[in-house]
Order: sequence, then structure tokens, then C-alpha cells
Amino acid sequence: TQAVCAVGMFELQIHYFENPLGLLQNGDCCDLQAGGGQRCSARDQCDTFFKACLKEYQARVVPSGPCTFGLGSTGILGGNSQSLRHRGHDGGGRGEDGAIGHIVIPFKYAWPKSFSLVLEALDYDNDTSESGEDGQLIERVLLSSMLNSGVQWQTYRHHGRPLTLDYRLRFRCDSNYYGPFCNKLCRARDDFVGHFICDPNGSKVCMEGWTGPECKEAVCRQGCHQTHGNCTAPGECECHYGWKGPLCDQCVTFPGCVYGSCGEPWQCVCDVNWGGLLCD
Repeated sequence: TQAVCAVGMFELQIHYFENPLGLLQNGDCCDLQAGGGQRCSARDQCDTFFKACLKEYQARVVPSGPCTFGLGSTGILGGNSQSLRHRGHDGGGRGEDGAIGHIVIPFKYAWPKSFSLVLEALDYDNDTSESGEDGQLIERVLLSSMLNSGVQWQTYRHHGRPLTLDYRLRFRCDSNYYGPFCNKLCRARDDFVGHFICDPNGSKVCMEGWTGPECKEAVCRQGCHQTHGNCTAPGECECHYGWKGPLCDQCVTFPGCVYGSCGEPWQCVCDVNWGGLLCD
């Protein structure tokens, strides 16, 4: 099965929210007192969860319309108020992120840096939510901003009428993707295609013993003759025909040459006081 080709992920972490009166945006209570009065119930609080809708940059954010870059939601995080600072501090990355206020939206295009976000705090209501509706609106945050890719979080604070909210955002490149737009692919490998790792900018860095633009050329034994030797693995020195020695810098004499030497392969230059074809 082919994995979804995402170049990065947009992450949102709810840090803290406070809705001291337990109100919806329209001023009604999330839940009335059981006795039927008009006061909000202190025991049966708002069942608060969050929905995020990520879209292309809009100077004035339109809350309706498609979430062109994706959407996500948390589970129910608690009652009227909740601090999530002590839980999932690094934002996790996998698993039941929604339960700790963490939303991950995979992104499969080059990250444009500028974006718009519609973040809604909602009250999960058994009557409405189970029928497929989103729940009752507590607060809606409309944000247009810029976000550079990286592991650092950017913190935001929203003061609304019923709800105060602290949250943070970041955009992280997926593994094997690099650069400010997360669209530079570099996958480390150690095989016939190449022998390299990737630096933080996504450039190839040859492993020890390899060189060349694709890190496919082995670095031969130090001193190995550049013309008469070569190698297919690092540290080797394989001699061409007619040459020998650890560094391939010694020629091979003519077969049978006895008291002679060579300056080029297959010669038999006789030593002093010796002669003949084989210097014997």
C-alpha cells in the first residue's frame, strides 16, 4: 500500500481555555440547572471540544466555505475550563492526540507559509451531536497569519466574550522533506543508488568513503595510483591489467623475465651483466 504523500503537517495544540460562566456564543447556557431555573448548571458543565478548519490565506476570513487545506478536531477536553499545559507538552505527534487537545492536519502540497484558520470551540450535546451536527458554538476564532516551517511553536491568545483561549501552532516538514516550503525531498540511503545522509537543509552529505554528486563513487585506498588503480568499495585499490602492488604503482614484467625489470607493463629490461629476451 502506498502511503499518503504528505510533505508536512499543520499542528494545533490547545493549551488552556476558560469559560467561567459556561455560556454559548448566543448567551445561552451549555446546560441549565436541573431544577429548571435560568442559571447555568455548575455540575453539568460544557462538554468542550474544538474544530479546526485550515484554508488559503484570506485578508478577511470567511468562516463558511470549504477547508481547502484540511480540517481536524479534538475529543471532548473537559468542562468549562481546562489547562492542558502539563499534558502532551511536546504535542506528541501520533496516537490519541485529539484527547489532549492536539490536532494534526496532513498537508500534501508545498507549504505556502500564509494561511487562514477557523477554530471553533463547541459544546458536545447528545441531542445535536449524535444527529450529525457539530455541536453548539461556544466561540469562533478567525485567524490569518504566517507560519514558517520548523519544530518551534508559535503561541496565540484569544479573548472572546464567553471564552478565553491559549493555543499554539506550528508546521513541521514530514520525514524526508526539507526546506522552508517542505517541498525538497531527500531520503538517506546506503545502496547502489548512493551512500548519503541528509543535512538539515535537505542536501546530500556523503557517508565516509564515498564521493561524487550522488555519493556513488568510492574513495580508494590512500595513495592508490589514480591511473593504474581503481575501486568499487571504499579503501580498496584494484590494479588495472599490467600493474600490481598495494597501490598499483608497480608494473608487471614480461612473463618469464628472470634478471630484468620494467618501467611499463610487459617489459624486460635486463639488469647489469644480463642479456637475452628474458634476461636469463
